Amino acid sequence: MLESDINFKNYYLKKIEKLDWIKKPKIIIKKEKNNHLSWFPDGQINLYENCISKHLNKNKNKIAIITVSKKKKIEQFTFEEIDKKVNNMAYFLKKSLKKKKLKVMIHASASLESAVLMLACAKLGFHFSVIFEELEKLGIKNRIKLFKPNIFFSRLPKFYFFSKMGFKTLNNIKFVYGENLKKIINKKKINSLKIKNVYVKSPNSLFTLFTSGSTGAPKGITHSTGGYLLYSKLTCQNQFGMNENSIVLTASDAGWINGHTYSLFGPLSHGSTTILIEKPISLIDIKLFKKILNLKISIVYLPVTLIRLIKSLNKDFKINKKYIKALGSMGEPLAPSIAKWFSSKFLKKNISVVNTYFQTETGGIICSPKYNQNTNQTPHGSVGEPFSKYIKINKLEEKNINEIKIEAPWPGMMKNVINGKFEWNKYWDKNGNFKLFDLATKRKKNIFIHGRNDDVVNIRGHRIGSEEIESTLLKIKKITECCVVTLNDKLEGSKLYLFVVSDVKLDSKIEDLIISTFGTFAIPKRIFYVKQIPKTRSGKILRRLLRNILINPNLNNYGDTSTILNMSSLKSIQEILKLDE
Repeated sequence: MLESDINFKNYYLKKIEKLDWIKKPKIIIKKEKNNHLSWFPDGQINLYENCISKHLNKNKNKIAIITVSKKKKIEQFTFEEIDKKVNNMAYFLKKSLKKKKLKVMIHASASLESAVLMLACAKLGFHFSVIFEELEKLGIKNRIKLFKPNIFFSRLPKFYFFSKMGFKTLNNIKFVYGENLKKIINKKKINSLKIKNVYVKSPNSLFTLFTSGSTGAPKGITHSTGGYLLYSKLTCQNQFGMNENSIVLTASDAGWINGHTYSLFGPLSHGSTTILIEKPISLIDIKLFKKILNLKISIVYLPVTLIRLIKSLNKDFKINKKYIKALGSMGEPLAPSIAKWFSSKFLKKNISVVNTYFQTETGGIICSPKYNQNTNQTPHGSVGEPFSKYIKINKLEEKNINEIKIEAPWPGMMKNVINGKFEWNKYWDKNGNFKLFDLATKRKKNIFIHGRNDDVVNIRGHRIGSEEIESTLLKIKKITECCVVTLNDKLEGSKLYLFVVSDVKLDSKIEDLIISTFGTFAIPKRIFYVKQIPKTRSGKILRRLLRNILINPNLNNYGDTSTILNMSSLKSIQEILKLDE
């Protein structure tokens, strides 16, 4: 599994020095029951100590968090101010629920409130789960049922739950709504009792996040404390060059893994300043974007979908590139043409975009270029090489598309899956490799992601990924977004259907480009022109929902829609397909 168990152990024994431990671990990794792995099992640590407390003596007046509200209001909070607000929340949690261990559910977007709640839970060693603020009633109830919280916080008012959603208080769960949440956090009279940081064992459950559901129903993924924090800090430093002088803009919802690892815990562990955008899509407003960039942002890390939208809506804008040192993308494969534009607009030198590859299950980046690599080292569109030589990707052929598997364990890996033993075991193959269910190719040393397993199809003997076609079609300037969906037909085999966001019909241009690039086999059965493509809040295309509608345009139940960003897109597409029948 590893080049050398001794080298592996020595590598991580050195890396643990990057964290502050109350009890430094001597054991690196231990195999538990049912293939579960515990990282640094004999170590004791407090995440809040590493993210906030340790910075108070030297940098208490330094800006820790900057928030941008839905109304585009920008506010700044120092490490000392954050510490006071977190202490208020920790005091409330301890006083109202006299239990040593709690499970806390947080219903909030990226904001001061969500950050304070997450940090307060980390301070006390409580297991928490952040869910999207836009979730509908059923989505909330399903996650409550899976996670079983003792207390539920929401930024939304009580009126919203009871009047608009018809929500009923559940037994044995304390609910705190927006009105009271703000009062608790912003209490001016500081509690005389300073709540102490609670040190927990490294494998202690830190948080559970629910996956996007881009290919199926959401699952609850649980991460531990010590291993996850170490991995967050390592990847922030190695992939972005993050340090205490960094000002980090990561446009991600608090309900995504990126909103934990690279929007909050990773930057704060370095003493960096992090910017939380309540509504990431608001960055298409170039005036607002420039205003934020003028805060001397050094790291810009955006979803691919958002990058495409900024490009299509704001082609000629100019920014001050002086302070930007690293540029990253997340959420889905990055087309080389989009990466080239992104780099040229935001960076002074010809440096590759840090096109990151990871999942909720991995906890942090598995593959990506480093922040200082030029395009000769890592070409645009590639996710580079694995983050560490001790994260081994299953051998990939030079030309053939292969499923990505991880051959060696890594500290940020998930601890458990809420949906039970079956879900956990499905991630491991018979050789002990961890499956990511994504497909990729390798060109020289660089890995290129092609999308999910079920997005790569065989058409008349030709194997091709949806992302390959989409990346090619985005070269047509009048196409803002596009999506390829495949259906199986008993007579014709796999058929391609294309959804295009464009103001004009481009059938001839599309077909000509597809034929010249791939051949006639890749010509879509139908092309549908739509206003929006349904996506998750992290920017991933919800192909499974489009397949469902293609199969049955009169569908009333689309499947799980709890993570969808733009519900109206489904209904408008459904109307188009009905007219097409």
